[in-house]
Amino acid sequence: MDNTLNILGLAYKARKAVLGEEIFNRISKVRLIFLASDLSEKSRERYEKKCFYYNIEHIDAYDSEQLSTSLGKNNVKTVGITDEGFARSIMKNQVKEVENG
Repeated sequence: MDNTLNILGLAYKARKAVLGEEIFNRISKVRLIFLASDLSEKSRERYEKKCFYYNIEHIDAYDSEQLSTSLGKNNVKTVGITDEGFARSIMKNQVKEVENG
């Protein structure tokens, strides 16, 4: 498991992450959204519209199995990070991963 997924797991354990439809209920607090790469087109479009409207970054580099494993849950398709510190840490880590290939 890579660093980004480790940080995601820590955020979930710290109760700084919300799953699925709960993202829409707490959208004003969400700072970053993970969308599973195998999310349906209709759902992806719905989440991407919210991301655009609320200016929230989203990451779709992981499939639902990887997200589920990192959180110790089953069938996780979307995760919203509600803490600014965790969100920044994840984004910095994503930039490093892209730079390192």
